[in-house]
Amino acid sequence: MGEKVARLMRRGAITCRAEASIRDVAQIMAVNSAHYCVVINNQHEVLGIISSRSILKAFGRDLDQTMAKDILLPYTFTITPNDPIEVAIHLMNRRKIEHVVVTMGLTGNRTVFGMLHAEDIVDKMTQN
Repeated sequence: MGEKVARLMRRGAITCRAEASIRDVAQIMAVNSAHYCVVINNQHEVLGIISSRSILKAFGRDLDQTMAKDILLPYTFTITPNDPIEVAIHLMNRRKIEHVVVTMGLTGNRTVFGMLHAEDIVDKMTQN
C-alpha cells in the first residue's frame, strides 16, 4: 500500500473525561452509535479506552458512582498520522484490536487526533 495513516484515519474521536460516570459514558456511546470511547485527561491526552465490553463488566455496579477511570483499559500504544498503514496493521494484528487511537505525532504528545479502524483499511483494500 505505502500509504500513511493520515489518508485512512477518521479525524476526531468519541471521548470522555476520566471523571465521567459510567452512565454518562454509556449514553455518549449510545448517542454516537459507538462501540468505544477514548478516555482523556484535561490536556486531551489519551489515558485509555472504554469498549462496549468494558461497560458490560460494570454491570451490577453503581453506574453513577463508578467513573470512566475505574474501568478503562489503559492505552499505552498509539500511532501517528505519519505512520505507514503497515505499522497500524501490524499493531492491530499483534494486539488483536480493530481500532487504534491516532495521536498528534509530536514526541511525547498523546493528544487524540483521530481513530483508524480495521474497516477503513479493509475498505481501502477493496478499491482499485
